[in-house]
Amino acid sequence: MSTATKKRCHTPTPRPRSDGTIGWQVRYYIERGGKLRRTSQTFDDEVAAVRWAALLDRVGPERAESVLTAQLAAGAAATMTIGQWLRRYADRLTGIEEETRRKYVRFIERDVDPFMGGLPIGAYTEELDAAWVVYLETEVGNAPKTICNKHGFVSAAMAAAARHRPEPLVPLNPCAHTRLPRVTGRRREFFTPAEFELFEALLYPRYRPMFEFMVMSMARPGEIFALTVGDIDAETGAVRIDKAWKYAGGKRKLGRPKSERGIRTAYVPLETIAKLDLDRPADELLFATGVGSAFTVTGFYRQIWLPALRRLEALTDTETPGRNLFGRMAHWTGSPPAELLARFGRGTVVGLHAKWLTPYTARHTGISWRLQDGVPIWVVSRDAGHESIQTTDRKYGHIDNASSIAAAERAAGRLPALRSTVVDLEMARRRRLVRAGQLGEIDRVDDGFEAVWMDAAGEVCSRVFADYTAAVEHVALHETGDPVAAAA
Repeated sequence: MSTATKKRCHTPTPRPRSDGTIGWQVRYYIERGGKLRRTSQTFDDEVAAVRWAALLDRVGPERAESVLTAQLAAGAAATMTIGQWLRRYADRLTGIEEETRRKYVRFIERDVDPFMGGLPIGAYTEELDAAWVVYLETEVGNAPKTICNKHGFVSAAMAAAARHRPEPLVPLNPCAHTRLPRVTGRRREFFTPAEFELFEALLYPRYRPMFEFMVMSMARPGEIFALTVGDIDAETGAVRIDKAWKYAGGKRKLGRPKSERGIRTAYVPLETIAKLDLDRPADELLFATGVGSAFTVTGFYRQIWLPALRRLEALTDTETPGRNLFGRMAHWTGSPPAELLARFGRGTVVGLHAKWLTPYTARHTGISWRLQDGVPIWVVSRDAGHESIQTTDRKYGHIDNASSIAAAERAAGRLPALRSTVVDLEMARRRRLVRAGQLGEIDRVDDGFEAVWMDAAGEVCSRVFADYTAAVEHVALHETGDPVAAAA
């Protein structure tokens, strides 16, 4: 329910006093000693009474009373407000783009001020912070990821308030232990080797080296499009990444990468470097549009990525695979549909088409392949330009587990040969690979768990199970993939 349509429940009422002044009384009910009792708060100022009544409507009597107690203790007239401190904190932040600073100010104006911006900073309690999170979710309608981002800024500001010297503005950070809505983002898809070759074959030939470079460098699209010829060392395969395209005030400009660790030198296979045209001036763009300008992510998607997706979709058509997207009218010079289907098989085509593919899938693939190959996660994190190893682990930890499973399989070779006669050992291994996502695929759906596997004929099959264990058992039994090869 929006704030515009929500009915106000509590309204201050003027009450004459014996000294001739007017007090503004707010009546409400609160549970005390297990019973619902009627009580009230009286204010000297009508504005303060209206503000507290609105807070009472939003957070309830217990939290509103806590805020009022803290407000009185802090001395509201002489204390910096929450909104003032957040603006001061945003103004003093260093190492951020000006557009980011303006975004913080807009966020304070739109999401903090209406709820608690006028309260003294000493009134910011854990209860008020929890109520604000509920307000963002239910009143503003923010998604969990947006709430986490906004709360992260406020939490950092309140932590700075607790460190303020000579006197802390708050005794501790009230945002430190607030439970936030769970962020369940879309799964990060990545190409298998066969899917990589298929998608590369669906791109216009002139863009295939660029696609391979995107995968092997693990760089973000904005970083890729900012590279110049001089950033590449053809002798060693070193790629210097120290700039990226960004947007500020609706305009694109060249700036620094996303984080401090974004400035890095990553190494790309020499086989990939050999496909690039480096016999040009050092200041020319490594990858440019037909008119010589830098790609935008939107332009790259529309001009290069989307046509490949449409050709992939056309290949799934069992009656007329390819339709008119592979002919002369489409300026297609690559392999015809029949050749692609014979080379990769319909199972690979259908499996790839089921994935959610964006230009960032190339980056996810490069990171995933390295983790699967057993490259230490701290090396992958550094080369990918993540802020910390924790970021890599949080986003790709499920993939890194594949390396641990492969290591366990190799370590099993050191066990006595007698162990190999354990009953159903092969099925146990297959179940473990299914749970790790290396054999078949299991996704959570509304009705339970959808199992996806490939049968002996190369056809992709699916079935929904109410129980996760049953789905694992079915895939382990029916998936025709080689578990040893999958683990490797």
